[in-house]
Amino acid sequence: MKLDAMALFAVVANEGSFTAAARVCGLPKSTLSQRIAELESQLGMRLLQRTTRRLSLTAAGQAYLVHCQAMLEAAEAAEAAISRLRDAPSGRLRITAPEASGTLLLPALLAAFALRYPAVQVECLITDAQLDLVAERIDLALRTGQLADSSFVSRKVGAVGRVLVAAPGYLAAKGWPQQPAELARHQLLLHTVLPQWPLQQDGEVTLVDASHAGLRANNLNTLRQLALAGAGIALLPRFMVRPDLASGSLQHLLPAFPVPENHYYAVYPSRSHRPAALTALLDFIDEYGLAALLA
Repeated sequence: MKLDAMALFAVVANEGSFTAAARVCGLPKSTLSQRIAELESQLGMRLLQRTTRRLSLTAAGQAYLVHCQAMLEAAEAAEAAISRLRDAPSGRLRITAPEASGTLLLPALLAAFALRYPAVQVECLITDAQLDLVAERIDLALRTGQLADSSFVSRKVGAVGRVLVAAPGYLAAKGWPQQPAELARHQLLLHTVLPQWPLQQDGEVTLVDASHAGLRANNLNTLRQLALAGAGIALLPRFMVRPDLASGSLQHLLPAFPVPENHYYAVYPSRSHRPAALTALLDFIDEYGLAALLA
């Protein structure tokens, strides 16, 4: 009871009046005044000076208030600690991601996430297929490009930078293209879902027909390996070829005609009743800096 009275006294002191404090506490003003009077009686000290116009703290009240506020802060800290324990991320998360980012970027991210949240079990399905989140019991899908309309929640977590690349040996034999139209006479390495390559100049996007490509694959790493082998020109995510560009194993083509970025989304079934583990992973994706790695 005394602890309750200490909390009420702190509210009265902070509000500066019984009327305002009664509103905050949801108590009748008379009840609040009586509780403070009882506290003063127990302490054997007057804490407040009451007049018809104002309320002020006595010297004893000022000293007592410091300890009452410390008690309230300790109580809030205790509640926060219990809340963290109650809502601590745990359980199983089933996620899916495209092959390129899922193979090259996610392992380090998930390893760091597992160190912070050891009670969370993550099952990762790496595939370029658009899995059915409900049928496959997917908690989180990482997806690129244009999203289909759905009732799912989507949140942009980054954008994938893309570049045209080719090996020095190929360029020595076939020449460097200087304009998008020159790609028509080159050997192109085509992803099966992208028959046209978008290139920008002065804010305008030009679609280059790549359907004449002699080599095709539904896997970006296969296209990268073909490009490294000198088989032609490929359109690939920058994060995938960043080491190759740095070493000179691949060359960046047509930099004056950049390829628009591909948006990268986190997609999950519902905004309400979101598991603590999923919230923790979404926050960790931002904290880890996935957006910078994708660029």
